[in-house]
This record gives sequence, structure tokens and C-alpha cells, in this order.
Amino acid sequence: MTEQEFAIVAYLECNREAYFGRKEIARRAVKREVFEENPHWADAALASLTMQGLIEQDPGGRYRCKGA
Repeated sequence: MTEQEFAIVAYLECNREAYFGRKEIARRAVKREVFEENPHWADAALASLTMQGLIEQDPGGRYRCKGA
């Protein structure tokens, strides 16, 4: 698991029952400077985590930890 993937999973585990949007995850899972430098840093990690089955996506495009 990459550092980015770990940060996303750690953020989503804070509230396992809630879904979060891509932008909110990208903004809150890491330091503000990372988001300001590259607001799309989480896109590849979210896709990878979804393919690995560690997180799930709802029809609206929001994410949460799988098995909540």
C-alpha cells in the first residue's frame, strides 16, 4: 500500500459508515500544502483502492471503507 493509499484509508476509517467525495478526501487526508500543490493527487490512489476492494464507491461517486 502506498503512502497516499494509507492516508486515504486512515481518513475513511475515521467514520466508516459515511461516504466522502473525492475532493473532500483529497483535501483532508493529507496536509494542506499537498492538496494545494496537486488537488488531484488522490485520483489514482482511490482507483487503486477501489480495484483492490479496500474501499467502495456509491452511484454518486463518493467513497467509504468497505464493509461498513
